Amino acid sequence: MDAHGMHATASDVDALALVLRLVLLSGTALVAGTGLLRPVADAPARWVSWTSGGLAALASLVSIPALGVSPAFAVGHAVLVLAVPALLRRPTAAAYAGFATAALLVAETASGHSSFQFLVDTAYTAVAVGWFGFAVHAGRLKPGLRLGPIALTAAIVLTAAAVGQLLLSGLLDRRLYGSGHGVALLLITLSTVVVLGLTGWLRRDPRRIYRFGAAGVAAVFLLWGALPAIPRPHELPLPGVPRLVHAEVEGQKRPMLITPQRPGPNLVHFPESAGKGISVEVGEHVVPAMARPGGHGTWATVDLPAGRSDVVIRRGDTTDSIEVDTGDATAPALAGATGPDGPECAGAALGGLVAGARTPLTGCPADALASDDADALRRLVGALAANGTPAVTLEADDSPRSRQAADVVRAAAAERGVAVSPVPQPEGALVVVSGWERAVDRLTLGHQYVWGVHLAPWLLHGPVLNTAASSSVPLRFDPRDQRSLAYGLTLAGAFGGEPPSVAGFGSWLAARGMAVRGPVTIYAAAQVDVMKMSMPGMDHGGTAAGTWNPKGTVVAVSAPLAP
Repeated sequence: MDAHGMHATASDVDALALVLRLVLLSGTALVAGTGLLRPVADAPARWVSWTSGGLAALASLVSIPALGVSPAFAVGHAVLVLAVPALLRRPTAAAYAGFATAALLVAETASGHSSFQFLVDTAYTAVAVGWFGFAVHAGRLKPGLRLGPIALTAAIVLTAAAVGQLLLSGLLDRRLYGSGHGVALLLITLSTVVVLGLTGWLRRDPRRIYRFGAAGVAAVFLLWGALPAIPRPHELPLPGVPRLVHAEVEGQKRPMLITPQRPGPNLVHFPESAGKGISVEVGEHVVPAMARPGGHGTWATVDLPAGRSDVVIRRGDTTDSIEVDTGDATAPALAGATGPDGPECAGAALGGLVAGARTPLTGCPADALASDDADALRRLVGALAANGTPAVTLEADDSPRSRQAADVVRAAAAERGVAVSPVPQPEGALVVVSGWERAVDRLTLGHQYVWGVHLAPWLLHGPVLNTAASSSVPLRFDPRDQRSLAYGLTLAGAFGGEPPSVAGFGSWLAARGMAVRGPVTIYAAAQVDVMKMSMPGMDHGGTAAGTWNPKGTVVAVSAPLAP
């Protein structure tokens, strides 16, 4: 029975599961030690072995109906722990059975862990098993054994493993004093230090070392076994690293994003699934979370002080407090993270966070035009000119990226003899190179263009696409391929149905050691709500989580574009 599998997440652990786990682990360790060290004892300690083995076997069998553990595994475990006391009159056979039981215990406590964690768990389990064995046989051990050096070595290994677990948990910080997990780790470490001190104090009487130390080792082993059942605290906020946490809103945990987590203006973002009526409080300032053009869900702009502080989330009479740490007051501001292009910047940060990256946000997508995007815009203008488009209406804004993109479009159009105008030219095409907010404002005007509406690559975002009946986007990736959909599903699952964005996709890929690569192809996006059908395989007009155009479709409409 996999003891970790029984209690994979702390939030799912109940009292019965915890008791069964502790009885199973401690009883198995005692039985394993008794059998493993039987050859160095003059007589068997049968009553201790039968009692601990019986309790462990009972816990294993009760776990079948109580926890849904595999009957074959549970029965096998029960048989093995009962085999040790039955074989105690045969020292060699008992030692083999004890070794098998110890190996099973190591597998149950350390399986599925990283290499270092596996090493720490194995060391702890092995020392506990050996210590219990010496303690049980303390009055029956054969003469000539050098028990003192063995005890000292075991105590040192035990202490080293405890310190290793403390370091591994990353709790050498202020969370250590405010969480059950941290308190348990402190108790484990202190208990092992006590055992080490006792070993040095009683070094002249090794048998007393094991008898008195057994209580400390047992306490440590029980705490060690209970660790998976004790909720771990949230990760500490890191200055400059956007904060992705869950806040309790009217009894339900809802994801929220705080970006860039620097002194000064910050965006607080909630998914649409969190609902409305949420406000954000920093000190005496209360800011309601509101919708923003081009963004999904709700947003609040708040001023955070330097260093540690709390952001209070409120809806109705319920509140929740989220710790933030913006770092030193001299940290440079990141204006793009909260301005008109703030939602896109937040999307870029969110893509990295859901992929496991914890790196400071040093810039936003709208700060500069990427070379790949510039190339895609040139190819788009080239395709429009090749198809006979007489004029282009260009829509831009004041961001550095948009100004640079507008220059690229004008230069490419001039090379091909296509007129460019800032005012609507219905007989031509509309090319939008602004940010999300300006794009939504322009597209909602509903002007019709004979040669269609064409968006810059970064405008492939559901709330932007859904403001126009149809549009096209030059892309270097297929929004329907496996990677694109995997990112969309991961994002939607982690942040309440948040739709994907090109900037977020790039961050998600970068965190996984990948990048967008491929020829530029024009993809058409269209709303198809009017085509809703219930036939199998027909998903037109749906709002499937993770798709790039939740209320429509995105399909390739060209071959790879020529330079």
